[in-house]
Amino acid sequence: MARNWRGNYNVLVPQADSMGAIAVIRSLGQHGYNIFAVSADPNALGCRSSFITEASKCPQYGENYLNWLRSYIETHKIHVIIPSEDFYLIIKDDFSEFSHLIPVSSSKKNIYLCLSKADVFASFLRSCVGPLNKNIPNTQIVASENDVCWQEIKHWRYPLFIKGDGFYSNFEVRASVISVGSEVEARQAIKSALQGYKKVLIQDCCKGVKATVNLLFQEGRLLAESMVIATHESPNTGGLTSLRHSWWHQDMYEDAVVRLRHLNWNGPAMVEYKWDKKNNNFTFIELNSRYWAALNLDILAGVHFPCIHLDYFFAKMSPKEPIRLEKPIKVRNALPADFGYMLSSIKDRKVSKVKKVYIILEFFLLFIHPKIKADLLYPNDRKLYFINLRAFIKDFCQSCLRRLK
Repeated sequence: MARNWRGNYNVLVPQADSMGAIAVIRSLGQHGYNIFAVSADPNALGCRSSFITEASKCPQYGENYLNWLRSYIETHKIHVIIPSEDFYLIIKDDFSEFSHLIPVSSSKKNIYLCLSKADVFASFLRSCVGPLNKNIPNTQIVASENDVCWQEIKHWRYPLFIKGDGFYSNFEVRASVISVGSEVEARQAIKSALQGYKKVLIQDCCKGVKATVNLLFQEGRLLAESMVIATHESPNTGGLTSLRHSWWHQDMYEDAVVRLRHLNWNGPAMVEYKWDKKNNNFTFIELNSRYWAALNLDILAGVHFPCIHLDYFFAKMSPKEPIRLEKPIKVRNALPADFGYMLSSIKDRKVSKVKKVYIILEFFLLFIHPKIKADLLYPNDRKLYFINLRAFIKDFCQSCLRRLK
């Protein structure tokens, strides 16, 4: 019965080459929605999923994209679009034209505020609500070199992170993060960043591992929730979570809920933190107000954020209580992410030789670990794992041959 009514709706999933989009495709397609996967990448994995209705190659984001999008929506009778960050940015000036297709009940103002790292932190720093300006890194938001307070930065912990976001980028510049180890490097990085961004975020280093609170709000109602913590990150100094597991930290969860309610956010969001196990301290790092790269963990555990999302959007189907990920689960993105963790660890002079040997052995042994699932080995869609494996081996061999020449 459920598959029948969901089959009346056509869903466009842009950037089907991303891991988050693949999870969205699987969740919605498995439950009966008609999935139209599109990407500018002709080899996009999501376009080869068993759960799609149709796959199409689209133009790169640029001048021709919106005309292509208008035609595609009309031709395929699209009822809803699951937006990525870059999709939001490309439609910004024409948002009202497409807003009825975006399953997010926040206003345009709040949607684009949440896309900007600078504006999110500015909102928290200005807030009189106690928790909002606590548990955050030392932060400065600058629009010029003259705005930087170096006297304050002298007391910060290095490395510093110079961040630019897509919302304040100039031309084709997208979000970027630069790590610097000294004031000299910081001055140069800030000068360079301000050529590409109207505003730049400067933050100091926070101890700990990456942890996320994943939430789905609609019309002020919390519909689903999960928490994940990283065991491996790529690179090893901090980045994409290549090996992760479900967990729970009540204070961090409550902090994330307060932040999203303050921002009036309605839609899916990953609230990212650093957690210092030794002191049990956590620090808010950033907000990703769209579906997250690690979403395959949630759907492998049976918590289908995208399906819960669209069921509410189309039919106001809502759980009495937020659906929470409580099942213990460990998931790995082996190639290329966990390979990147291994490689960066080997190159890191701070990692001992004994630890490096352990990391190399662990990389191979994790492939046969019975309790660790793989992002791409999803029921009825396992072929994506082997397509990705073949592509990785091909690229790796070609890279090795180039180095030998």
